Amino acid sequence: MTPACSLSDRFRGLCTAPSLGVLLLLLLGSQSARAQVPAALPAAPAPSPGPAAAPDLPPSSREAAPVATDPAAPADGTAEDTTAELGADEEGRKKRKKRKHRKPTDDDAAPVPALDAARAGNAADKKREKPNKHDFRLKGRVFALAELSHRRERVVTVESGLVDRDRDALDVELQSARIGVDYHSPLPWLSAEVELELAGNVEAKDAFVKAGQLFFVKAGRFKVPAAAMEVASPWTLPQVRRGLVHNLLVDWMDVAGRAPGVAFGYHEKTGLKPRVTLGVFQGSTLKSVLGSDRDVRLIDRATLHAQTYAARAEISPFGIALGAWYEQRVNSIALNRTAHYATFGLDATLDRSFEHSGVRAWIDGGAGQSPYLHSEKPGQGDRAWFTFGRAQLAYRLGGVAQDDPYLEPFGFFAVLDPDTEVVSDLVTEAALGVSAGFWDRARITLQGEITNGQRNFPGGFLGGQTPDHRSLLLQAGARF
Repeated sequence: MTPACSLSDRFRGLCTAPSLGVLLLLLLGSQSARAQVPAALPAAPAPSPGPAAAPDLPPSSREAAPVATDPAAPADGTAEDTTAELGADEEGRKKRKKRKHRKPTDDDAAPVPALDAARAGNAADKKREKPNKHDFRLKGRVFALAELSHRRERVVTVESGLVDRDRDALDVELQSARIGVDYHSPLPWLSAEVELELAGNVEAKDAFVKAGQLFFVKAGRFKVPAAAMEVASPWTLPQVRRGLVHNLLVDWMDVAGRAPGVAFGYHEKTGLKPRVTLGVFQGSTLKSVLGSDRDVRLIDRATLHAQTYAARAEISPFGIALGAWYEQRVNSIALNRTAHYATFGLDATLDRSFEHSGVRAWIDGGAGQSPYLHSEKPGQGDRAWFTFGRAQLAYRLGGVAQDDPYLEPFGFFAVLDPDTEVVSDLVTEAALGVSAGFWDRARITLQGEITNGQRNFPGGFLGGQTPDHRSLLLQAGARF
């Protein structure tokens, strides 16, 4: 046990026990704090000999062991130390509370270079560490159609052979049921799209991958870059259906349409918004003809010349999209027989909204080579030159924003000359109608249309059927 020491002995260095050295350090620290104690505090009683000092502790626990304070112990400065510490803690809490509730000053907002640098570094790290976000958007549309029609058709009878007769019909059908998914990957330049047609036989309409933004490449099955009216979605166009001239161009002469292929392009979204697309697509050949329906299949492992080549360029000055296109297409009028035919055209598209209304217009025209010739054309070769033109105008009341109610009357006219060297062979069509509903969401369309073919219209089209008909159509559609 280490002997006890008096206060005077401590200052003369007579106590050498290690535990009393710790008490000496505490005493020296308390002398500086004693000066801050208010003078009104009573003086501590004089020191008197007390019990023995605390026993020696092992070196590892000397600093961690708490020092016990006995109220009856000699006043060697411990009371003053405790009072000073409590007063300092209370004053510190008051200052912190005051700083917490005071209004911020300009000094508080002063930038701290080190802190700003740290924040900038954290922001850069977050920018580099992009979240792994995959964006999927489900989309779809449905069209239901009722048609009251009067047609002239050509039939074969036992008694009279080939004769023309009139037929009236009322039909209700599911015109189209599309569902699809748009996908955008965490890489901003990579996307994909899949769209299926569920009405009738299930068919993949669009299925492609697209890489790039300003410069891009697109691969899969998608629309051939041709006339603007062919590239536009049926939902975008106001009429119930594209019309007879469209059927003759796409279904019979294989202009435009969809096919497997790859396309390269450039698209600037500012200024004149120039866009250029070059593509190569797999061609098709005749499979069968049944009445006015022509069915084709893709050319498969048959030739090195099975591809259709297409190009389109467009700009948009003053809000009007102007386009030019060319297509070196594969076409077939006999089984396993194909050839390439040139086709080209120009088009213009307007879509402008005002405060409470809007106007839309499509105009296009083109020419090309065709294998469909009149059977009595003298000195005929293996191809003819055809021309066509179409115009569509719609004026809208309301429908400035999506889901706004609207009313939109429209008109459509088209003409096709299947052979520029033959007279009286034109086919024409016209349509008038009105749509009403909620803009870009749901609509009901009432349309009347009439088509007519002249006497020298080539019999190779439409399986020998006449193009003449008159129809009243009622369509309901919705999209999501």
